[in-house]
Amino acid sequence: MTTKNATPYLGILATPTTRTPPFPERSYYAYLAQAGRKIGLPVYVVLPNKIDFQTKTVIGYHYTNKKWELKRLPLPSLVYDRVSNRKKYLSAIRTLKSIPSITFLGHVLGDKLRNHNHLIQHSGIAAFMPPTELITSIQVVKQMLASYDAIVIKPMQNSLGIGVMKLTSKKDTHRVEGRDFRNKIFRRTFPNRAALLMWVRSQLKVKMIVQPYLTLSSPEGVPFDIRVLVQKNESGQWSETGRAARAGVPNGLTSNLCGGGRAHSVPEFLGKHYSNEQLAQIERDISYIARELPPFLESRHGRLVELGIDVGVDRDGKVWLIEVNSKPGRASFRRIENGAYYRSVRLNPLKYAYYLKSRKGAGS
Repeated sequence: MTTKNATPYLGILATPTTRTPPFPERSYYAYLAQAGRKIGLPVYVVLPNKIDFQTKTVIGYHYTNKKWELKRLPLPSLVYDRVSNRKKYLSAIRTLKSIPSITFLGHVLGDKLRNHNHLIQHSGIAAFMPPTELITSIQVVKQMLASYDAIVIKPMQNSLGIGVMKLTSKKDTHRVEGRDFRNKIFRRTFPNRAALLMWVRSQLKVKMIVQPYLTLSSPEGVPFDIRVLVQKNESGQWSETGRAARAGVPNGLTSNLCGGGRAHSVPEFLGKHYSNEQLAQIERDISYIARELPPFLESRHGRLVELGIDVGVDRDGKVWLIEVNSKPGRASFRRIENGAYYRSVRLNPLKYAYYLKSRKGAGS
């Protein structure tokens, strides 16, 4: 397939919706379109179901004069992939990736277990990772409960804390708590471990992983984690854009903002719960992860543009790597430090796209 008509514009590959215009994150994409105009890189939103590979054209949505306009365009030369419903649009994404003249800013990471298996190959990063097993049968859960009083079960694909469950089974306490697949908080108790395991077996309708439960909460029982955003910059180099502490609801299981959590400044939040010595070590550990993880993961996976690295800190001050996301949200950075990081958080993908455009123009 040839694409002689390809033009230098950035196509934001977005998830189709039934709204008008038919894609999410409209304010963010409008911001990128306006910023792109200033630096000479047109930005259009492109939907995977609106690509005509026969004519090598797309329907692009362009934000101008405070409204979205439609235009038929050649295929983009640069693609910023923000599609969340990957299975549905996988064929179109794969076809786009097969076209030599199209450059993706980065590629989306695989599932949680695949990422885990990549990262444990880095001896330094592996020290921050909890034991993780794929649940191939209820026996895997049973064995993990034999070693730990409490464990966590997570869907391999879902994010935002949806479907995450904590199982506790010790003495006379056998319970499960978490968020169901409709993102509703639930708690259930059982008379014994066998009854608990029988219920868990009925929930294994998607691929799940299991890990020991880590006490990643404040002494008051507020679950929290730290989102570290690392992005490629205008020179094509990895740099840390910012950090935000995300604290959930008291006695909840996750810290996700969509589940009622709040964002805080990291030094301010951690300073309430750890000694100066602990804080210094936490800082060293998080900085190490933020520096080492992106290039290592990229070497195993292929080009990446940005990563949301979620780390937890237990009551003893030990840092744990919880999750890595290649399509990170940005809301927490708007809510802290008077939005000091927010402009960079939003603009860096565009700056990196401009860097790639310049390299393509130079024939590299």
